[in-house]
Parts: sequence; structure tokens; C-alpha cells
Amino acid sequence: MKKLDLYLLKEFLSFFFGSLFLFVVLVTIADLSSRLSFYTEHPELINYFVTYHLARAPHNTYYIFPVALMFSSTYVLGTFVKNKEMLAIENSGISLFKFSMPMFLIVILLCLLLVLFWQFVAAPLNKVSFDTNAKMKGQEKASRSGPWQLFGGDNYLYFIETYFYNEAYMTNTIIIKVNDDGGIKFRISSPYIQWNNDDKKWYVQNGILTTFTDNKEIDVKKINNYPLDVLERPEHFYGRPPLDNMSLTEEAHIIKLQKEVNMNTSKLETDLHYRISYCFSGFIIVLLASLFSKFSTQSVLVVSLVMVIIVSLLYYSVLMIFRSMGEAGNMNPFIAAWMPNIIFAILCILAFRKFH
Repeated sequence: MKKLDLYLLKEFLSFFFGSLFLFVVLVTIADLSSRLSFYTEHPELINYFVTYHLARAPHNTYYIFPVALMFSSTYVLGTFVKNKEMLAIENSGISLFKFSMPMFLIVILLCLLLVLFWQFVAAPLNKVSFDTNAKMKGQEKASRSGPWQLFGGDNYLYFIETYFYNEAYMTNTIIIKVNDDGGIKFRISSPYIQWNNDDKKWYVQNGILTTFTDNKEIDVKKINNYPLDVLERPEHFYGRPPLDNMSLTEEAHIIKLQKEVNMNTSKLETDLHYRISYCFSGFIIVLLASLFSKFSTQSVLVVSLVMVIIVSLLYYSVLMIFRSMGEAGNMNPFIAAWMPNIIFAILCILAFRKFH
């Protein structure tokens, strides 16, 4: 590797990690300040306070990562332009894009590492921060769900008053089997349905089975210890954890489970693809930063901050538009998650063709 490449990478990486640390500290201080009144009222919970903010730091790092990349790359390249170093480099026959290539390559590596960082660090520690926050507020982990409805596999409809996660049973439940033409084949109502882990089946206790025939005849009978031939298992009824709590593999597993029973997974799939696409938004942002550095003035720091604010607002606005479309099912989740990167990448290509 050339000395010029090493010089660029040294300047970029040192400023990147420094700015990333600074931004994370500032976000943590802002979060701490918003909770300060609660902390002063409950000094006995100091251990929870410390645990929460330490566990929350990786989450903040993940979201601040692209911002730190853009700020550091804009500032470093802008400094080269300001100090006339870029002029000397270009006069030697090296374009800005070629000069920045080592930085682009290291940014791609950092983006790949960010994916692993979310999977193995940020998401697991987010669980710790959420649990700690719940304990601070005296909230217990939910052991049951409230009333809810589920359209399951094989055209089964569930109307459940209460589902108990740990014991794997549901109370005051109505289960309807629907024909392909929309008619009702049979209806089961029961105050208690229990999962049997030995033969992997649900059993209806003291229920009523109502069968509807093609001849419009109705047959009603009592059932006891009646096995259900359904696809749903207890894990299909578990409450979905907050999105920020799930690693990529956990989210993919929940998507797989919900697809087995024909549940709508648009929101989960969009979030899963967004987690990955967001990591690589840093590379697109650095490409933009290399363009902005051409217009640097004597106030490189000010220009860098202004560019970061403008691009961040634009990117997050586009991101939220397409993400909402993906979650609503109006667009393919993969396309919705990656579309902001595609749009900004096209803008980068057009800008490079114009200015370079």
C-alpha cells in the first residue's frame, strides 16, 4: 500500500472513531438528561441506571455510524482541499475518486462489520437495556396476552381472550375452520385449550363443536380432551419482541414462523432488510461526502456539519417514506428497504459524472 493511501486511512480512521465516540457520548448525555428527574427521585436504582445506559450505547453506535462516517470523510477530504494537498495530488495525475478509493474500500469493510455488530452486540444488549428499563419502572415481563385474533394456517381463525405464554394454554377461545369458498366448516368454542408437549397437539377441554354441512345442516356436540389438527404451535402465539430487540437471525426465525401460518410479515421483513441496508448506507454517504469536499472553504468543520445535517435529513425522510410503504404491504419489503440507498447511489453516479 502506498504511503499516500496509509496517510489517508490514518487520518480518516482516527477522525471517524473519534467522532463516532463523541456522537455516541452526546446522544447518551441527551438520553441521560431526559431521565435526570427520575434518577434524582430514585437514587437507590443507580445500578439499573448504569446498566441501562451502558447496554444502550451499542444501539446508539449502530444508528450514529453512518453520520460519523459522513462527518469524518467530509472533514478529512475537505481538509485536504483546504490545505491545497488535494491540488498537489490532482496535479500528479491522481483524481479525487482514485485517491479516495482506499477509504471507500475500508468503509465497505466497516459496513460489513456493522451488520455483525448489530447481530452479536447491539441487539443482545438492547434486550438487557429494555429489561433494565422495565425493572426500573417496576414493570414485570408479560406472562400473557390480551384479547387478539389470528388468521392461521389451513384457513383456521382464532379468537382468543387470553393466551398464557409460559403454560402454553388459551382461555375463552373460538376456533373457526373456513372452507376455500369462505363458508364455515366447523366452529369450536372452549373455555380452555391446552398444548400437549408429548404428542405436539392442542387439546380442547370441555368445548362445543358445531359442524356445518353442505346441506345447511348444523350438528352440535360437546367435546372433551379433543385434539386439534392445526399447524399452529405455542411459538406462533408468543408475543413479538420489540424490533430493536431482535437480531437478524431472530427476526428471520419469527418471519419463518409467521409465514407458516399465513400471518402478515410485511413489517418484519421490511425491518429485517432495513437493518442490513442501513449498514451500507454509510458507503453511499461517504461517496456523497467525497463530492462535498470539492466545495470546502476555510470553514471545513462548519461545512462538514451542515452537509451531515442536510444529507441526514434527506436520507431519513426518504427512508421513512419507503419503509412505511414496505410495512404497509404497498411495496416489496426488500425493494422498500434498499430503495433509499439505490436513489442516493444514482445521485452519486450522476454527480460524479458531472463534477469529475
